[in-house]
Amino acid sequence: MSEKVISVLAIGGAGCRVMRKIAGDVLAERLRLMAVDTDQDALAESGVPESDRLLAGARWRNGRGCGGNALDGQRAVAHERMQLEKMLSDSRMLLVLGGLGGGTASGGVAVVMSVARKLEIPTVFLLTLPFTLEGHSKRKIAEETVKNELLTIADAVICLPNDLLFSVLEPTTPLQAAFELADREISRTVLALTSVLLHGNLLAADFSDLSMVLRKKKSYCSIGVGIASDGEETGISRGDLAMERLLYSPLLGGADRFSNADAVIFSLLGGPELTIGESRRLLELATRQCGPETNVVVGAATGEEWRTRLLLCAITVKFDAENEVVEVMQKAASRTPRRTREGRANSGVLSGEGAEQLPLPLEQESKGIMEKTTPVYWKNEDLDIPTYSRRKAAIDNGKLVGE
Repeated sequence: MSEKVISVLAIGGAGCRVMRKIAGDVLAERLRLMAVDTDQDALAESGVPESDRLLAGARWRNGRGCGGNALDGQRAVAHERMQLEKMLSDSRMLLVLGGLGGGTASGGVAVVMSVARKLEIPTVFLLTLPFTLEGHSKRKIAEETVKNELLTIADAVICLPNDLLFSVLEPTTPLQAAFELADREISRTVLALTSVLLHGNLLAADFSDLSMVLRKKKSYCSIGVGIASDGEETGISRGDLAMERLLYSPLLGGADRFSNADAVIFSLLGGPELTIGESRRLLELATRQCGPETNVVVGAATGEEWRTRLLLCAITVKFDAENEVVEVMQKAASRTPRRTREGRANSGVLSGEGAEQLPLPLEQESKGIMEKTTPVYWKNEDLDIPTYSRRKAAIDNGKLVGE
């Protein structure tokens, strides 16, 4: 079995950009890096060794990409299924990077997941969702990929909306610089997670912890990364400095992400000098940012390559409201007795005795991560606001007037 038990696979152009950042870091030496794309140039710039690159659909795409067509991307990656199996065969865990809304990643992630399941490899997907300004069609492709292709079978799915960048960066920030920041933060998150999973020698956070938090629930995530070194002339400790930089990370979307999150995953990396006392103080400081009902998972590890440095990483998880609706409906169904013909005949009412109809949780009107983005209008209506709220619909809770 290979020593590099964790494999990181970049799929598509966005994944290859992030992989280039990962490949240049010393922490990546313990990982097996791979890349799959239909674009030959993107593969060449990924920083992945040529032996671990896979040009999908080369015979009929000619290495020129698939033009944002998800169906072409799926066909191209599916054509390389046997080669994918060979590439992944000695992996004990797989982390897949990609940007949804385009062609290769949107079409190919389901193929990768299918191969991973066949080989019984635990798999985490770290995927970005397109900017609102990129149009409704890309957003729809991304949403359908997550909902229809991944949630029902993937072990863990982390979705990062690119719109988070708008919440903290100045409007004058060059677009290329914004993407560079995003790629850097995602690469650091990958390295922090994989390092803790490989070497959780202080506080272990294993794969089952990630699966428990993320499995089979549609969620939106944000990430924060803070790095500090000994000797920085800032007047505060390196731990406090790392926490401050985490809170202002471009993909976190503001410190209030912690208090509003359903779950938070914290990872701490340091050198051999990192003590359990410093780790405890830092992680307690981090968890105090969270709400009382937040599910918190923590992990800490040390390594010679992080001597004199600290890295604090956080992934916040907010489950989609539609999951809450489904859960309430299931709860209502379990509490409401099934009606029988005899019961209806004897009671003369439409529901069983003691039945209770729970109202759906439709009061929330926050636009979430879309709060500071350009609204989408159709016939003078803001489509980011739910229809029942936009049109002030009356919600029937099943009670008579005066009850």
